[in-house]
Amino acid sequence: MIAFLLKRFLTLIITLLGITIISFSIIHLAPGGPLSPLTEFNPKITPEYREKLVKMYGLDKPLYIQYLNWLKGIIKLDFGKSFSLDQRPVWDKIKERLPITIFINALSLILILLFSIPLGVYSAVKAGNTFDRIITIITFIGYAMPSFWLAIILMMIFGVKLQLLPISGLHSTIGYDEMDVLLTKVSLIGLNILSVLYL
Repeated sequence: MIAFLLKRFLTLIITLLGITIISFSIIHLAPGGPLSPLTEFNPKITPEYREKLVKMYGLDKPLYIQYLNWLKGIIKLDFGKSFSLDQRPVWDKIKERLPITIFINALSLILILLFSIPLGVYSAVKAGNTFDRIITIITFIGYAMPSFWLAIILMMIFGVKLQLLPISGLHSTIGYDEMDVLLTKVSLIGLNILSVLYL
């Protein structure tokens, strides 16, 4: 058992290191380098100031030292300062957006469970009938579709045509007060049903 856990832990560490190496490499393989969005689109930035930024972010050091410094920062949850014009700490920006991200993910999980569990149980009980075949076809079509394309189609249906959900941001430009009430009701109903299912 201990050997299995150690093997899993080592696999996790190697996977995380691989992810960090790929992420770091993609940042540096982008045309122009990490500072391009900050410097190339701002006519007021002089070459001297650009050199100052390069030294400030440690981009003048060899790549392996940059990677090690970046990795140390990740371990300490110090992601440095943003390359955007405000140059705020990245961790502050993450903390601002984390609550709504968790809320949206929790709400989507509730909706997934609300639909998938009853449909899956009914399909299993009535295996082979017309309803089961329709659900199976829809499931395979859903898996086959690119998720970004399916997301755009659903945004067009629920955001533009039916105007039930906001297209961008937390609030809809039309009737956002009603949107808040709808989100709250959906999340409370979902939590109540989940508590009944799992208690």
